[in-house]
Parts: sequence; structure tokens; C-alpha cells
Amino acid sequence: MEPSAGQPADSPSAGSPMTDGGPADPGRPIPCRVLLLEDSGMDADLVREHLTMIDDHAFDIHRVETRQAFIDAIADGGPYDLILSDFDLPDFDGMSALAIARDRLPRVPFIFVSGMLGEENAIEALKKGATDYVVKLRMERLQVVVRRALVEARDRNELADKRAALAESEARLRFALEAGRLGSWELTLATNRLRVSSICAANLGLSDPSEISTYDRLLERVHPDDRAHKQAMVRQAVSSGSPLDLEYRTIWPDGSIHWVQVRGRAVYDKDGTPTGLAGVSLNITDRKKAEDRQLLLLEELNHRVKNTLAMVQSIAKQTLRAAPSVEAFPDAFQSRLRALAQAHDLLTRRHWQGASLSEIAALTLEPHVDAGRVRVGGPPVNLTTGVAVSLHLAFHELATNAAKYGALSAESGRIELDWEIMPPAGAAARDGAGHAGPTPSRAATGALVLRWRESGGPPVVPPTRRGFGSRLIERGLAHELEGDVALAFDPAGVRCRLVIPLSSRVNPQ
Repeated sequence: MEPSAGQPADSPSAGSPMTDGGPADPGRPIPCRVLLLEDSGMDADLVREHLTMIDDHAFDIHRVETRQAFIDAIADGGPYDLILSDFDLPDFDGMSALAIARDRLPRVPFIFVSGMLGEENAIEALKKGATDYVVKLRMERLQVVVRRALVEARDRNELADKRAALAESEARLRFALEAGRLGSWELTLATNRLRVSSICAANLGLSDPSEISTYDRLLERVHPDDRAHKQAMVRQAVSSGSPLDLEYRTIWPDGSIHWVQVRGRAVYDKDGTPTGLAGVSLNITDRKKAEDRQLLLLEELNHRVKNTLAMVQSIAKQTLRAAPSVEAFPDAFQSRLRALAQAHDLLTRRHWQGASLSEIAALTLEPHVDAGRVRVGGPPVNLTTGVAVSLHLAFHELATNAAKYGALSAESGRIELDWEIMPPAGAAARDGAGHAGPTPSRAATGALVLRWRESGGPPVVPPTRRGFGSRLIERGLAHELEGDVALAFDPAGVRCRLVIPLSSRVNPQ
């Protein structure tokens, strides 16, 4: 192997002239590594001498003579900026070397420096991918050929690198668009042609982007009430250069309504004339549904807050009016507020989707049920929010009265709370306690019949005046539930019977 000319291979300034487009310092020569396949030492020196005459490059020449040495050098990868090869070698031939180089290092210029004349060889070499063919008898051509090959290789490699970077950038963009479920679109104003991605078409309920190949075809998919606004926003974006950002409804092929958000900008030529628009689209149907639901929840919350405040105000007034003294008011009022809070806690856990009658009964009577003094039972019944709160307050008043004056104030006292579903056909019957059945208007739809019966307590004395609890049950509950309420102060125990018509508010499971 011949000693290398120019800079050594491990010199810090050695490198590829194609990697950075030129030397970092214009006054310094461009480093260039050369792989020279040449079995003649004299010819190798001649090549080296001509290369040194190229004054704006510093050549680092690595010479090999045999097939195996060439293959090893190629396998190591160099890196090489130029390959020079003899055409005829003792154990090798230049065309085989060219095939190996094109396979392993396709971007490196390959120049034959041959002592063999003949246009046939040169033409065949160029067909196989050689950069040029220099005859040793005209070695002065080597300088021009090498300089041109390096410049062309540098430009070609720069272009390839830019294309690769562009392809990588486009791949990242596609990945980002797909990850964000964003569709891309491009509108050509002169032809009204529209190019859309698959995701953009899917945002309109279409599987084939060609189904919306024009702007007019797109408008057909826009909800009629939104078309004028969409067209006005597009015209404004084109005329003013402002960003396009709008939301509109689209009608899918199955007739369903979906929402799309579109963002983009107008494109202009060098004279400032608008040539098109380009941007992205996003299906925002889920977001719109969430916004509508949030608005509905806010309205429902406002309604519930107003109702709750009105109920608290009513409880305060009625409790104050029924209290035997000012000192007795705080305890009675706080007790009723706690009952109201308990009902709200239960409904909150159920996401304000109502509650079952069994849950409402257990919420008030659970301590007494555990003691074996209260029996609760009945078929499953679903209650809406308002009905659940009203029944809980009614049960609370009945249980409070029983604990103070009725069955729960004596060791032997007992309470039975049960209910049944009365079908329309049997609604006019009388129950075993002798209470009248529901009115014909209630019987027409069927009814929920609840019975509260106390026994074993002190003899009941009918009150001389109706307190808050009695008024809540007899008047408020009947009005709220549109039902019939019968409250009886029987000497054997208080009895209460509620008949509530079945509806979407009171619904058996």
C-alpha cells in the first residue's frame, strides 16, 4: 500500500466535501478522501501528482491493489468522497469494482483511470454507473473530471439530503396530523379543485377523498344554515390574508349531524395574487356535545340551587311559625336542614339521576331498622330527583314525630313502612285500613301506594293545630307529587297513606 498524499486520514480537518457544501474557511482547501484501486505504483504516483494540482482540495488517498483489499475498504465505509479505479487488474477488473461500489456506496463518484483505449469500454462503464472514464495517455483531463465530479456529487448529495429531510418532515407532519386526528386540505382558487386527506374526508363521514374533489362538493356536505357563514369566512380569509378559523355543521351520508373545525390560510403568488387556501380540519362533535351537556348541567344546577334555596326558605318560615318558642327553633330548623342535606348527598352520589324508593326509606330509617323496630319493604321503584327529596323530607318528619311522641318514643313501639304498585284495574279498591282508594283520575294510570303505620307507642292524641310536618305532608307533598295524602292520628298509632300516580317521575323497575 502506498503512503497517502495530502492530509492524513485521522486529521481533524479531514472530511467530506459533500457533507457541508464547502470548506468552513474559504481560504482553506476542501478535504477529500480518495479510494484508489491501482496495481501499478508508477500510475498511482501519476494520479497523485495530478490530484495535487487541484489547489482548492486536499486529497487523502487510500490505495488498494487487490480485490479483497478493495472489498474490505468498501466494507469499512471510508468515508470516501471519490473512487478512482484502473480498468484492468491482475485478479480483478474495473467493471466488477464498479458493481461493488454502486451497491455499497452509490452516492460516491466512480471514475475509471485506465490505460485501455476504446470507446466501447467507456460507453459500457458509463452505462453501468461510472461517473467518467479517463485514459492515462490523457491524464491532464483528470483534474477537470475530478473537480466536476466532486461539485456534481456535492450538489447531488445536497439535493438528496434535502429530499430526505423533506420526506422525513412530511412523515413527521403526517404522524402529527394522524395523532391529532387532523385532516389536511388544499383549495386551488383558479380551478376550484379541492385536495383532502383521508382523515379530512372521514371528518365529513366519507371514506373516499375523491368524493369531495371540488369546493362545491364540499359545500353540499355543509349544513344549509351554515353555508353562507362558511363562504363569507373563506372570502374574508382570501381578501384580507387573515387566518381562517371557523366551526360548522356537516351532514353525513347517514343523515346525522356532526361538527367540524377548519383552520387555514390563503396562499399567494409573488405578485400578491391569492392562488388558494390550505389548512387542517378536526371533527369536534364530541367537544360540542360536551359543551351542550355542560351548559345543560349549569342550567340544571341553577334550577336546583333556586329550588333548594326556596325549600330552605320555606322550611325556615314554617319551622319558625310552628316552633313553640324561639329557643326551640334552631334545633328543629337544623334537623330539617340535615335531612335535606342527606337527600342531596345521596343524589350527588347517584349523579343526580334520581334514587330508588328503598334508598330513600333506608336513608331516614336505617338506625331504627338496625334496632329491629322498623320494617320496610316493597317492590323496586325509581324516583326522580324532586320526588326523592320530597319523600325523604316527609319520612324525616314522620320519623321525628315518632321519636318524640309516637312509636319510637316507647320501648315496645314499632313502625311499618311498605308500598305496593296498584294497577289501574284495582285502583278503586279499599285497603285493609279502611282508607279510600285513589280517585278515578289517579286510577287511570296506576299508582304507587305507600303506608306508614305506627303501633305499640303511647296513645295518640290528635293535635290541636297542624305543625310544619303535618302541613309538609298533607299539603306540600300532595302538591309536589300530584297525589293523595291521608294523615290519621289514630289512638293506636299515627297512620299515613300516600297515593302517587305512576309516571316518568315515579316508575316501577
